[in-house]
Order: sequence, then structure tokens, then C-alpha cells
Amino acid sequence: MDIRLVVFDLDGTLVGAPKAFSEIKDELRNRLLELGIREGLIGDLTPMYETLIKISEKTGIPFDELHSIQVELERDRMKDAFLFKGVLESLEFLRERGIRMAVVTRSSRDAALFALQKTGIAGYFDVIVAREDVHPDQLKPSGGQITRVLDVLGVPPEKTLVVGDHGYDVIAAKNAGALSLLVTSHEAGRMSFSVEATPNFEIPTMEHFIPMMERLLSSYVVVPAYNEEKTIGSVLTDLLRYFRREEIVVVNDGSRDRTEEIARSFGVHVLTHLVNRGLGGALGTGLAYAVRKGARMVITFDADGQHLISDALKVMKPVAEGKADFAVGSRLKGDTSQMPFVKKFGNFVLDFITALFAHKYVSDSQSGLRCFSGECAAKIKITCDRYAVSSEIIIEAVKNGCRIAEVPIKAVYTEYSMRKGTNVLEGVKIALNLLFDKLR
Repeated sequence: MDIRLVVFDLDGTLVGAPKAFSEIKDELRNRLLELGIREGLIGDLTPMYETLIKISEKTGIPFDELHSIQVELERDRMKDAFLFKGVLESLEFLRERGIRMAVVTRSSRDAALFALQKTGIAGYFDVIVAREDVHPDQLKPSGGQITRVLDVLGVPPEKTLVVGDHGYDVIAAKNAGALSLLVTSHEAGRMSFSVEATPNFEIPTMEHFIPMMERLLSSYVVVPAYNEEKTIGSVLTDLLRYFRREEIVVVNDGSRDRTEEIARSFGVHVLTHLVNRGLGGALGTGLAYAVRKGARMVITFDADGQHLISDALKVMKPVAEGKADFAVGSRLKGDTSQMPFVKKFGNFVLDFITALFAHKYVSDSQSGLRCFSGECAAKIKITCDRYAVSSEIIIEAVKNGCRIAEVPIKAVYTEYSMRKGTNVLEGVKIALNLLFDKLR
């Protein structure tokens, strides 16, 4: 993937402290009560900074006076700040690969700089955006703080990964158009309230950061294409939002139109079959190329425009996290509102046939949106040249012990893509091909 910038949350992600935020709230509450502010106006102090703004507006007490108490408490807490395991190694990993880094935090600038300097990691970051650096409306979960970093560094949001430990970080990343990675098991430094949000990726602790990044940074996309001049340009435009040109492999399967010319104009890697070998032949060529290049993950993505790039990211998730070796994007488990009945029925029949040979049921065995780990891709031996390859891949994955995950995706059909893919006749051919192959 083309990740050029990693934006880290601070508290609960990079650093922790023994004192919990709930204790800070209690101490702040007591200090406010000592100033004569009534309990009803203080409320539950969630979130603290914005609550102080409201108290200032309603009482006339200068905001700076109230805010200075919070800053004092935050800085005092950071005197015992420590790095979570894996953080220093992760920062070194990113620096060695030329990936820029920034910190976005709801903490005060004074407390953030103190923590970064105390833990010895301040020098890794190009930009630090604390809460005082933006209007309150732009604080997380708004994407304003992240957008500030992107503007300063000139990095597109799609090339940015936001790493945090809270739903606010995930929502802020989404609002800014960036990818998100949630650290789920850090306790020290976690905010005193939770917000549910679904990240693009997640890891238990920062000790798992490097293995995931190694997979993400070595992800190849294989795009089998036969006479796809109408759609290949838009498909590559979408893929290039998140992947480097050298990671995208178009297998031009003997096309007689401008497919190869258009693909090459995008600067991606193009492999050409002199004759049409079929989907199986194209996928075999693409997977073999990615494996030779040392791919840690390989995604297959159809060239006819029926896949969404957002769904590709979802299908990558379990493999990137190390929870699966092979993931299939299942249209049958997702939004099927655009999927014609004949397609649903045909897929059901082919899924049943595939399950007979694989001894495992996969709800959308014919899906063209898949993700393999590098190890699993290397074990897949493709012998079927045409559409039977989709079933063959499932059979091969099961035979080789690859852990399989199914990920719901949206079924996208246009008049153009409806003319592609399997039909009843192809289904019969697939069944016969699998039978003959089994009897060899």
C-alpha cells in the first residue's frame, strides 16, 4: 500500500501513565468546586476541554484561568509517562522506510511536548497538533486536526494511516478521509469514556504494529483484464488512491481492444498473454508474479468495475491482521440489492458444487475480490484456465490449510458487468472441469 504518513494519537497509543483520566476528572472537578462553580454546571466533564469552555461562557470566569488547571493536572500526570512496548521499534521501522510521522492529540501542547520529550520520542515527528492548535469544533472526533497535519505536510488523506486507541481516533480519520488503525488492548492512558467505531484495521498492542505494516507495505493487486477498455481506467484510478503503481499488476489476457494501452498509460505493471487464456490463466500469471516479488499480501480485483475499493480494504483486514490466510469478499453476506436473482441462484449452485470438492462451504465461492497472505498465495496451484478457477482456489486454500475468512461486500452490477462472469452454461462447465480434475 502507498502509506506515506502515519498520524499517531498520543495518550493510550504511544504513551501511558499510571494515573487514569477518571482521576484527572475528579481532581479537576474538586478544583472547580473550590472556585465556587456549582455541581450542576460542571456535569460529568465529558469531554473536559469543551466543558471548561461552556463553564467559562456561563460564569464569566476567564477560560485561560480554567484551562490552566487542566493543563497543570495533565502535565503533572505525564511526570510518570512511559512508552508502550513496541512503540520505539515501530517509530524506527517507519523512519527507516521514509514514512513521515505526526502526533494529533486532545491533550494540551504543554503536556504533549513534556510527554514526548520525557519518553525520548519527540524527534520522530514532523508535526504535532494539540488541542490549542485548532478551533474546538475541529478537535477529534472531527477530522480538523488530521486535516491540519495533511495540509502542512502535503500528503493526500488516502496515503495516510491514523493510529489510535479510541473511537474518536477512528471517527476523526474517517472524517478526514484517512485510513485508521485501532490499538485495542492498551489500558493506561485510555480516555474515561468509550465510543463505538469500526476501524480499517486493528491490533491488540503496538507490539503487533510492525508485522501488520510489513503486510500492508508489501501488498500487490492482481487485475485480470480481457477487453476491458471501457472500465480499466476507472478501476486503476480507484486502486491508485491506496496502492503504489508498482504494486498493481494488470494481466492483459490477450485483449483485442485498448486494454493494454490504457493500463500502461497509468504506469502500472502490465503482463500480457499473446492469446486469451481465460480467468484462470490470468490469475495464475498474476499470483505467480506477486509471489516472486515477495508480496506479503495479494489482492485480486476484477477489471469490469464491479468491486468497490472500500470493499477491497475490508477484505484485506483479516489477512493484514494475521487472523486469516485467505479472505473472500462475499456478495451473498453483504448488500445484495443490486444482485439479480439469476446471479444469486447461480452462485448458490456453484457454492454447493465447490463445497462438495473443497469439503468447506464458502458463501460466495465465485467472488473475484479476494486477499491472500503471501504464504497462502505461494501454495495455490492453478490448473483451470477459465472460470472454474474461482472454485479451484477455494479447494486449494482448504487443501493447503489456509485459514479462510468471509467478508461481506456490496454486489455492484451494471449493464456492462452483467455481460461478464459466469452464467448457467459456465456453471455446467465449472462443475465438469472440477469433476474431471478430481478424477485425474
